[in-house]
Amino acid sequence: MDYNPSPLYNDVSQGPADCSAFWVMTDDKVKIRVGLWRAKSPIGTVFICPGRSEYIEKYGKTAKLFTEHGYTSVSLDWRGQGLADRLTSNTLLGHVDTFSDYLKDLDSAIKWAHNFDLPKPWFVLGHSMGGAIILRALHQNKYFDAVAFSCPMWGIKLSPALRIFAFFYGNLSKLLKIDKNFAPSTSEKGYFDESFADNPLTNDHETWQYLLDQVNKYPSLKLGGPSIRWVNSALKETFQLSKLPSPKIPCITFLAEDERIVDPIRVRNRMKVWTNGELNFVPSARHEVLMENSTIQKNIIRKIVAFFQSNEGLITS
Repeated sequence: MDYNPSPLYNDVSQGPADCSAFWVMTDDKVKIRVGLWRAKSPIGTVFICPGRSEYIEKYGKTAKLFTEHGYTSVSLDWRGQGLADRLTSNTLLGHVDTFSDYLKDLDSAIKWAHNFDLPKPWFVLGHSMGGAIILRALHQNKYFDAVAFSCPMWGIKLSPALRIFAFFYGNLSKLLKIDKNFAPSTSEKGYFDESFADNPLTNDHETWQYLLDQVNKYPSLKLGGPSIRWVNSALKETFQLSKLPSPKIPCITFLAEDERIVDPIRVRNRMKVWTNGELNFVPSARHEVLMENSTIQKNIIRKIVAFFQSNEGLITS
């Protein structure tokens, strides 16, 4: 299968120099983007699966840390964000018809990786929304030896009353045909339209500027708030995930102390019953633990690599 080259803005990503990106067509004919940062003498591959509103370039520095440990890195733009096909006429609306559609993107990226014969063993890192997608995918895991999660979206941080309202309002919105409107309290503004002082993502001003520079120089990467349907689908998916047993794969998870986006209770409850699971709390950190200061970033990647290396070969062949 032929894969056409696509842009990868490594000038703002600051990832490894040996980088490339490709357009990939999913089975349901949605064009997504897959990015690749190659290590010089690779000993394996890490699939970095971003959160909602994110894009490949955001993980350039993360990929660089992995290459320093000998791992090639792959990331992707989920449908509806980054440079992948946007799914509504308003390109700033974060939308998906159903969460299971994201699994089609992951399947297509894995097929692409097989065609490129990326070095094994393979591991996967899921952040926020990417953590929900990966948790679902791992129940039929055939590819990864171990998994890492960064503040996974196994629940959304809402009050019980607001959660009930959002669920029923989401169902009603389909009947009223307004499910492709922005969810209440959200708009075309994204995280980076907030001030640094008010942001829920990171305490590190240098990293905040790094992320801000990316969307300022390449506005096509930007995404605003989620659709009503996205929120409704996310609530249904995270509830269903909470009822499933943990996959049979070694897992290391990092949870921010100052978590304002995902539900930390769901994360703690999941990790209590995950055989071969390890939960690490990151003191004072906000949601983007991999976007805190460089010392925290390096420490987390070091722990992930050590965990991967101690568990490789236990699951896949």
